[in-house]
Amino acid sequence: MNNLSTIVSFITDKTKRNAAKYGDRLPAHTKDGVYEFSENGFWTGGFWTGLNWLSYELTGDESFIRTARDSYPRLLKRLYDTPETLDHDIGFLYSLSFVADYKITGNPEALKVALDAADRLAERFNEKGQFIQAWNVWKQGDPFSEENRGRIIIDCMYNLPLLFWASEITGNQTYRQIAESHANTCMSTIIRSDFTAYHTFVFDPVTGEPKFGQTHQGYADESVWSRGQTWAIGGYTHAYRYTGNDAYLNVARNCAKVFLDKVEPDLIPLWDFSVPDPKTAKRDSSAAAIAAASLLELTKFVEGSERSAYETYANQVVQNLFEMYSTNHDETHEGLLIHGCGHHPAGKNIDCSLIYGDYYFVEAVARLLGKTKVYW
Repeated sequence: MNNLSTIVSFITDKTKRNAAKYGDRLPAHTKDGVYEFSENGFWTGGFWTGLNWLSYELTGDESFIRTARDSYPRLLKRLYDTPETLDHDIGFLYSLSFVADYKITGNPEALKVALDAADRLAERFNEKGQFIQAWNVWKQGDPFSEENRGRIIIDCMYNLPLLFWASEITGNQTYRQIAESHANTCMSTIIRSDFTAYHTFVFDPVTGEPKFGQTHQGYADESVWSRGQTWAIGGYTHAYRYTGNDAYLNVARNCAKVFLDKVEPDLIPLWDFSVPDPKTAKRDSSAAAIAAASLLELTKFVEGSERSAYETYANQVVQNLFEMYSTNHDETHEGLLIHGCGHHPAGKNIDCSLIYGDYYFVEAVARLLGKTKVYW
């Protein structure tokens, strides 16, 4: 097995080389081994900054702080000048940038931005339905887009820590109440009775009445999209960490059991566990990385053989990702992990590096080494 120090060197050396090329730009996914960028950060911009904050924690090299902050003007412009472009992924964008900055450096300017971001996320709360609206209406009159007025997605469970954190910092319980309400709503709708997860669930935006589940980025509405399953594991684990609500821990543990029961022998999941021909299906290295980071958080709250199972998975999957799904033998490839699967049904970002896959791989490594300040 590779020593974690070898993996850290791979991560930080490549990240430093990439930083010298990227300037203030925010990488999203690779094409032919080269990262393409999102102008305003899309939903993924925070992962590049978070990766650099983690690299600083892993090395103490302050150049990573400068790199993390280089992209701030883009995120600030988005928050203050074009807030209409923001959706529920405000948590992903600002937790791993400005919240991380405040946690690590005590930067008061970062604190202000992070709390302003939490306000924008809280404003998306639908009181009738007790949920945070996920996506905006992308195209007026388009039926799917119009349903976004009442849509939640499982990914939002990983955005809630921004609200929980804001409540702890300010003492304002409204943030926490909104986060708990959304988690409760997800628990009764988007989480199925067998502890698999829909990708999305639609409500009537006016009455708040639950309508139906959809799996937009998975194989089919009733299928088990592997990355969605990992968002559920980590999202409910973090919700438990902030609240102590045993119902959230129960969801996290059962969603973890589903994932571990279904994952492939090399521990890297198919992009969707329900595909009809697993032998030819694409893998999703990003889902493996998110699972590793999420299960390492979950180990804090369980004991015995259950904890050992999570630790074993996380340790082994980090090794497998490095040995079989990384670019550790290719200095020209800008990504850390290959074979990520972004949006299979749309044919977008398939079999490439994904910045969130890279981030969670680094988070899992950092967790194994006890470096913990950045996390949600």
